[in-house]
Amino acid sequence: MDQLFIIDRFEGDQAVLSGAGQTVLAPRTQLPKASAEGDALIQTPDGRFALVPDAAQARRREAAARLRALLKRGGNA
Repeated sequence: MDQLFIIDRFEGDQAVLSGAGQTVLAPRTQLPKASAEGDALIQTPDGRFALVPDAAQARRREAAARLRALLKRGGNA
């Protein structure tokens, strides 16, 4: 299976990607133009990155569910 990276943030012309316990800097030019923080990516054979929409949507749903659960408990962890 391909290595999955998540866009943590953008710093100028670089994207900060996290995945498998590592942080990687990638030029924004290697990412799809529509990329945004939180998007899931895989690296293609040519060194560029491609979006994995289903993975990003699943991560966002999981994060929203965790937030709802925390708020329901009054925010006490």
